[in-house]
Amino acid sequence: MDKKIFWGFSLAEVLIAIAIIGIIAAITIPGVITNYNKKILLTQLQKNYKELGESLLILKTENYQKGLYGSILNKKASVSLANSAGKFLTNYYNVTQNCTTDTQPCFADKYADIKTMTDTDFECEGYSVNVSGGAAICIIPASITEEEVADSTGAITKHETKNPAIVYIDVNGQEDPNIGGRDMFTFNIYEDFTIEEIDPASTDPTSLDTERESLYNDNCLTSSIGKGCFSKILNDNWEMNY
Repeated sequence: MDKKIFWGFSLAEVLIAIAIIGIIAAITIPGVITNYNKKILLTQLQKNYKELGESLLILKTENYQKGLYGSILNKKASVSLANSAGKFLTNYYNVTQNCTTDTQPCFADKYADIKTMTDTDFECEGYSVNVSGGAAICIIPASITEEEVADSTGAITKHETKNPAIVYIDVNGQEDPNIGGRDMFTFNIYEDFTIEEIDPASTDPTSLDTERESLYNDNCLTSSIGKGCFSKILNDNWEMNY
């Protein structure tokens, strides 16, 4: 009689294969999920960066002779936050919740840093809103401060300092993870309406990448507001490599 041979796996072999697949999945899936979540948050940051840039372009066009310090994003002594940063946000964004000079409930109460995951209370001394895309934005308007400086002869001169507008943004509002450098970032708006963490006007273009990297190394992983993280993202061509 002809013998029929059936090729297959034994139960033990199947169980071993399943166990190996389970181990590989346990190792790789968390990393895949983390990278996926980072990609989503990065996309939201890029979207908000683009929207802010478009709004600033309109503001720049409207103030082409005055610049940032002649616009509503500059807070003079007699101007309130509502009529500077608040006016910019409510005029140029579709605001879904206006927290005015209160940080909460637009932002989460606390934000953690990447390295230690230690929660830190968050307050912004600017004007806060939630916008239609889901982000929470707080802007501290630009300002000009003057101080008297004495030279070697004792003569007094006035020294003027231009302070950029400061932006805090949580790209998904109060939703988790509420971590600096993940969904929470900070950067500045400079005199030429550039969105950066380092003033391009006072930096040699050839050393800008180096200064960004230094700011990242000194701050990002331990900052609950994501200081230095935006610089790293710009350096790495919009990748979250940290």
